[in-house]
Amino acid sequence: MMQLETTMKRAGVPTGAVDRLSALPDALLHAILFFLPSPQVVRTCVLSQRWRHLWRSTPCIKINEQDFGFSAGISNVPLEERWARFEGFATNLLLSLDNTSPLDEFCLCSRVYNQCHVDRWIRRGIEYCPAVLHVLIVGRDYRLKLPAMASSSFHRLKRLHLLHVDLDGQFADLLPACPVMEDLDLEGCKFSGDFSQGMTSFTLKKLALNYCKNNTSRPLVITAPSLSDLDLTYGCYQAGIMLSKMDFLVGAMIEITENLTLSQSTRRGLLGSLFNVTSLELSGFEAKAMLNSKSNTLPIFCNMRTLCLNCCFLDECELSDRLEALGCFLQKAPCLEELTLSCSMFLSSSDSEWETGRKKGEFPQKNITLRRQDRKTFQCHKLKLIKVMYDHDQDHRLIELVWRLGRTLPDVNIELTKEDD
Repeated sequence: MMQLETTMKRAGVPTGAVDRLSALPDALLHAILFFLPSPQVVRTCVLSQRWRHLWRSTPCIKINEQDFGFSAGISNVPLEERWARFEGFATNLLLSLDNTSPLDEFCLCSRVYNQCHVDRWIRRGIEYCPAVLHVLIVGRDYRLKLPAMASSSFHRLKRLHLLHVDLDGQFADLLPACPVMEDLDLEGCKFSGDFSQGMTSFTLKKLALNYCKNNTSRPLVITAPSLSDLDLTYGCYQAGIMLSKMDFLVGAMIEITENLTLSQSTRRGLLGSLFNVTSLELSGFEAKAMLNSKSNTLPIFCNMRTLCLNCCFLDECELSDRLEALGCFLQKAPCLEELTLSCSMFLSSSDSEWETGRKKGEFPQKNITLRRQDRKTFQCHKLKLIKVMYDHDQDHRLIELVWRLGRTLPDVNIELTKEDD
């Protein structure tokens, strides 16, 4: 308190001035504490008598190892000492909270130097029945599993974010125990155990699966009839992914990483599960997945209004085949209004087929255009805008692409935008 009074005097503030901040109601003060790291929340106890115990009823707990100098190169304190301070703070904080009110949010971001302590922190945090739960494990050792808890601990849980967590058989039972779950974000997680892998939720609206792994012999089956937003970046799914009962899906982002070997039938099967989307973004898809009779396996995307192809159709097919693949896919989207081609159709570094053909003067005489699978010229009656995103404005192949699109679709506006370096 003496230090606080000295600071106020230096700032020209009378020490007897009214503390208007402390006069605010608890609800507003808790809203302020919500945005502070937990160590700063605890430090507010020295501000005044009014703040002495306020931190105990904070609606948000954020236990983050970075607040104790675990970021690389920011502390000369030995690792054992930093962990001891972090461990002591986290344990005492969770034991000192007012347990009469549930938490709005509980977040743990930590390495697993001590399995027992980390398990205890997670268990204690879940006991406060948070509405939002983040368990972020630094590193990829996958030693941590969510502890088994009574279903009553999850009755308020609306959002769950897990990073580098081992999802065993207990996880399949967790989602049905969350009656108000709406948002699930799994990043770098691993599905373990050779049993039926699945995620079932009738309330889930947003699902993100980024770089997760399922090396078991059973496919990952996702059943979410209320899902409206899907974000899937392929990791490793040895037996594949099955999307079931997604009739209300509105938007989807599907990314296949460059170093991932994924069969064309698997790619087409995944696309076939997204037939109701109005907005679709694809990354890393190859032209072979949509060429010729293979495209017959795709459904009609009756609701699709916007389509973004990011780094797609970059396989070894010739230009004519790439454009035919695009046409085959577009014919499945009769209501498409906007198409974005972001660094797609050709590699900016090299494409000998296109460049050699241009130098020989072949393309002006060669009839290369969007084709349907029956080889007839394709018409996109509702398509109004094509956005072409590029990274090299000196590349002649870009001009060739725009020219071909313009000849095929003369009523469509074409916008060119250079990607930021």
